[in-house]
Amino acid sequence: MASAQIGIGQSKRRALGLTGRATLYVVALVAAMAIVCSATVLGAFRADTVQNAKKLAFMMSGVVERVVAQRIEDGDIAGLTRGVEQMAAPSFVDHASIYDAEGRRLAVSGERGSPMQGRALRVGRESGDAGSVVTNDMVWTAAPLRGADGAVKGWISLGISREQMMQENLPALAPFFLFFLAFTVVAGPLTVMAVRSRVRPLHELTRFAERISKEGLGQRLELKTGDEFEQLATSFNSMIGKLEASMQRIQRLAYVDPATQLPNAERFVLDTDIFLKRPRQANECAAVIVFDLDRLRKMQETLGHEALQDLISLVAERLRVVTRNVDRLVRVQSAAERPTTLARLRGHEFALLAPSFANEAEAARFAQTLVSFVNQPFDWRDVKLTLECAAGVAVAFRDGVDADTLVRHARLAAGHARSQPGQVKFYAKSMAKDAQAKLTMEKDLRLALERGEIRSFFMPKVNLATGKIEGAEALARWVRPGQAPVSPVAFIPLAEETGLIGHLADAVMREACWKAAGWAREGLPIQVAVNVSPMQFRDERFPDHVLRILDEAGLPAFCLELEITESIAVEDPERVLQMIEPLRQRGVRLAIDDFGCGHSSLATLTRLPFDVLKIDKEFVVGLEKDRAAPAIIETILAMAATLDMQVVAEGIEREKDAEFLRRRGCRHGQGYLYGAAMPGAEFAEKLRAQRPSVLDADREIDAA
Repeated sequence: MASAQIGIGQSKRRALGLTGRATLYVVALVAAMAIVCSATVLGAFRADTVQNAKKLAFMMSGVVERVVAQRIEDGDIAGLTRGVEQMAAPSFVDHASIYDAEGRRLAVSGERGSPMQGRALRVGRESGDAGSVVTNDMVWTAAPLRGADGAVKGWISLGISREQMMQENLPALAPFFLFFLAFTVVAGPLTVMAVRSRVRPLHELTRFAERISKEGLGQRLELKTGDEFEQLATSFNSMIGKLEASMQRIQRLAYVDPATQLPNAERFVLDTDIFLKRPRQANECAAVIVFDLDRLRKMQETLGHEALQDLISLVAERLRVVTRNVDRLVRVQSAAERPTTLARLRGHEFALLAPSFANEAEAARFAQTLVSFVNQPFDWRDVKLTLECAAGVAVAFRDGVDADTLVRHARLAAGHARSQPGQVKFYAKSMAKDAQAKLTMEKDLRLALERGEIRSFFMPKVNLATGKIEGAEALARWVRPGQAPVSPVAFIPLAEETGLIGHLADAVMREACWKAAGWAREGLPIQVAVNVSPMQFRDERFPDHVLRILDEAGLPAFCLELEITESIAVEDPERVLQMIEPLRQRGVRLAIDDFGCGHSSLATLTRLPFDVLKIDKEFVVGLEKDRAAPAIIETILAMAATLDMQVVAEGIEREKDAEFLRRRGCRHGQGYLYGAAMPGAEFAEKLRAQRPSVLDADREIDAA
């Protein structure tokens, strides 16, 4: 019995003899190798994830560096917010923030961040370059945003989730571990070979990740294994494709104007710099042309967003077609080889990079032909528009050797050409001096507004039948103590160009109301007319502001007359109705100014409840020489009578013209024949001199 038991034990040991132990050893070795390989792969994969997260974060920061720096300088918070939202679009970006150069946050997307983000920003600011902080689950980066001058304008901070980057790939690794387990069961020499075979795709993936970091996101991994590694490669390719699409969207946001789909100013500068650095041909002439569309600039101040976008899109398409046609017409030989580049610089400015002219004369003919075509009238929303285009030209290598300089000089030339639509001006060095003088005047104008040097002068509005003053138009005058006054011809256009016209017009309205209220208390009540700027009319609070000024001054509403230009009235009649209704309910009178210079239709006028129509002075002055002027004035007077509107003729300088207007039923007029605009004290003296007549007129008004 004992021997039988010993035999059984020996039999069991023989079953686990050398072969079994070798098999067990191999299985254990394979299992150990599997564990080691798995740990190595996971460690390398996780380490690569950190490095790739840093590289991707700094790559994204570099792509938007210049455009975001420019937006920081411009204070474009809305643009910065859109930018961080776009950068936070990839799933692995948990947080995106933009800071100014002092470390103040300007825009944020995603979670609010963590102290590690602040550490990354401090590291970057202390070193003056990119910085990063790695935690167990996040990679925090901070990269400087440098402007065109190389100075740091701000910082961009990104929080990259390590786990999120690995999340899509880890499920594909699970079959890999199961596969190693199966090899462990099989054991033997095949296990080693199988392990080696299975590890190879991981090396491919690692090398692929390294190649992406060096060569960019355009790479794709071709891994044909027919198993989970191929799925992992597909997942990698899918992830890279999504990231590439996000980067393309970011680039589009950075370099394409959303309203016109044309290259924006940043892209135009880059393309121009690339062009300037290429080898030049002998006697080759290239130019940067900036188009200033003055009518578009004026309409931007009054149109609603939807109408403005529609108009800008139409203008952009018109410029595309015109540019293409003129390119073929003038630059016959080089148009196909080197086409002209069209871009939108800002609201009313478009630019062209026109290469390969034979000489400057051909460049001038090209620009003039373009301007002539662009200025052809076209229909938009039942209105016939003319863009009032003028152009400035800067010749490459003569007027500048880099894109920024050429664009700046072309803009200066366009500003000089703007005074007469249809002009083309080439840059000259004297224009820079003029620009400096304009900057000085702008500074002085701002100070003048603060010091109260912008005063209301009053131009008499008289009864053409009696010659008596029955009203006045308040006009802005710049009165500088101890110095000669500045001509309105100089500072009014500057105020419109710099956006100060709203403040200037507000100052004139306020003083005019207070003066008129004082005269009324003195027994000299008259109506005072005040011009309304497009910038004022664009403000939804304008009606409340006017009524508040009337209340503060104590002026009856019927004593105030607001003059709105015909162009404002016709561009958006519905908005005009909405804005003037509260004023009309209080009794404020409304006038259409400069009538006849725009494109108003009778249908538009009948919809707008204006009280007064002012005939533009060019028609009155034209009575002497223009044979059509009398017929135009008679037509306007007849139309006003039909619409039950009062008429005021501007620019009366001759008694003969006043007599012509009187005979045709025009009751009121103003002009140098009756006196130029004068200070309030002088105007009040004129009112006092005719006091009995004014009182009689008052009684007649009361009796009516």
